[in-house]
Amino acid sequence: MKNKITKIDNLTIIEENDKKYCIKKNKNKNITNTLNYLKSKDFNNIIPTRIVNGFEIRNYIPNIKIEDEDKLNELVYLLTILHTKTTHYKNISLDEIKKIYEEKTDSIIDIKNYYDRILEENDELLFLPPSIYLLERNISLILKSCDTSKMFLDKWYDLIKNKKTKRVVYNHNNLKLSNLIINKYPYLINWDNLLIDYPIYDLLSLFKNNYKNMDMIDLFIIYNSKYQLLEEELYFLFSSLLEIEKIDFTSDELLNTALLYEKIKYLQKINEFLKEYMKRKKNKC
Repeated sequence: MKNKITKIDNLTIIEENDKKYCIKKNKNKNITNTLNYLKSKDFNNIIPTRIVNGFEIRNYIPNIKIEDEDKLNELVYLLTILHTKTTHYKNISLDEIKKIYEEKTDSIIDIKNYYDRILEENDELLFLPPSIYLLERNISLILKSCDTSKMFLDKWYDLIKNKKTKRVVYNHNNLKLSNLIINKYPYLINWDNLLIDYPIYDLLSLFKNNYKNMDMIDLFIIYNSKYQLLEEELYFLFSSLLEIEKIDFTSDELLNTALLYEKIKYLQKINEFLKEYMKRKKNKC
């Protein structure tokens, strides 16, 4: 029987003898070792995958359609299991800590200076382009977010600088809803961006990919109730959440405005999340 190749949910599917397989180009050379390690840690929400001629091949499992809210809850629950089962500790030196601190400090200062400079360069224009007008209206939010990011970074540094180890986990690091399959069991797929580091990187990925349609505070509380972040991890998470990338302003004013608008909406959502978190924390005291 000749193999049949189709597309389902943006996946390439091969049908062979009434069986369906997903195929994608392999981007993680250690995918086999990764999945074997997760299996050895009794994390079973993965699909066995084999590598053939540079491609990943796994059984096709149909995705049951559920509401995004329910899928996000499943995703957070899976994260707590993944992080619990892969937790270990890594030695870290003061030089490494200082390097991280200095690089992130430089990044925050660079972002502040960049957006300030964009405004200065357009200061004498009689009529501001829409993107620059939007930037002018929201520059205080951007600068305040940068300052708050630096404040949390300083708090992280004060706590971590005298420590010899840090807690690390396996981070999937690409938490889009499309990378979660819901069937009889939930499965995480596409481990191309695997990162072994602080557990906060999965939360960063989760929030940045899904902030538009998720209740950040409730999902974070669910996560933190099952896998509690350490104080220094919390500070590092908050600092990282408040960082935004620089927009490359081009001659396409529509694109400039759309990109900047997305950054502003993201910062508004993060600031709301942090405000609510601090409020709930204070009420607990």
